[in-house]
Amino acid sequence: MYCYLQSGAPMRVLFLCAHADDSEFCCGNTEAQLAKSSQVTIVCMTNDEYGTTRNDFKGKRIAHIRQREMRCAARLLDVKLDWLNFIDGYLPFNRRSYNILKKYIEDVKPDIIFAPEPLFTLDFHTDHVNTGKLIYLLLKQMKRPPLLFFFHSFKPNYYVPCVERTKSLQTLSCHVSQGMDRKLTHIGQRIYQFLYGIFRPSYVFAEGYRLVRFKAGESHFSFVRWLLYWFVKSWNNLTLPGRDHYTPTPKELGLI
Repeated sequence: MYCYLQSGAPMRVLFLCAHADDSEFCCGNTEAQLAKSSQVTIVCMTNDEYGTTRNDFKGKRIAHIRQREMRCAARLLDVKLDWLNFIDGYLPFNRRSYNILKKYIEDVKPDIIFAPEPLFTLDFHTDHVNTGKLIYLLLKQMKRPPLLFFFHSFKPNYYVPCVERTKSLQTLSCHVSQGMDRKLTHIGQRIYQFLYGIFRPSYVFAEGYRLVRFKAGESHFSFVRWLLYWFVKSWNNLTLPGRDHYTPTPKELGLI
């Protein structure tokens, strides 16, 4: 399926992210398109207290920086922005986090939700995986759930052509602390979009999603695809040379 999001009836759209910059990198083009005609909200599950490799910046210091950057992106898109205030890297998959997210969804009442892929993910950060699992479990209990699109998925079935390149790069570049303003990052995002769009008709660059259908038997890999996914997963688990192995705990940072 290759779909172009056209302006139509206004919808309530929610981009559910584990961290600031997740939606700008993976869904920036889709965000910009939907913001033109719909009521868009971006909600970050965590406060990004560990959003840096520098231990002297971890905690509230980097959290303030990243929240300021996220507000910059939201202003450019003219969208609403919220946080659910979990600690970065420590988002639990439990009843408490489920209930907090449930109440938020009941308040916002979105028609469409974009969230990180928990099952066939390309990013194995526990916050991303738990965010996806929480929203999947929550929506599966509903009689009439909103449409759910998982981004960063290894098994996409829905594609949005990249036609809002300028606005997408502007919002991505707000996240200076993450190096998102660098040309190399922009090239990386373009490669990411190329890999989703290369085999689609009419467009070369696209953002790919897995549209969840909430039914058994829809999510199976072929053997070749399973081998490719195993390679991607193994690569994600590698530790880069020179990485700082000591990380202060939330208690040491005064977060709890």
